Amino acid sequence: MPQTEVSIQRDWILLQLGDSLTLRNAAGQSVRLESAQTLASQPGPVRVWLTEEGQPDDVFLHAGDGYTVRGSGRVVLTVWCGTARLRLGACDRVASSPHTAMPSSRSIQSASAWATACGASAMRL
Repeated sequence: MPQTEVSIQRDWILLQLGDSLTLRNAAGQSVRLESAQTLASQPGPVRVWLTEEGQPDDVFLHAGDGYTVRGSGRVVLTVWCGTARLRLGACDRVASSPHTAMPSSRSIQSASAWATACGASAMRL
């Protein structure tokens, strides 16, 4: 049976706590965490964990942060705390720096630190 390609056009995608979104063949696409909502049951701000196949480091996004997909491999975005509103779009060019996430003053570097910041009950490490 032949495969059918499906294309869906949206301005934004809303992901809930624990939801994941996988992108494929998205080189040059931008991902921006437009807005976020912290759930009353979870301490700390909303966070989205982004990992790109073939890249040495993962990226953690806060509201207002953006990332440009560098390669054509899989990209997985997972909401670690709260509800996230993501905007996907084309970029004019891929940035020359290896990581294009805009840093936040609340930068957390390790998964265990994220689990602590989100509340251990919200995480399954």
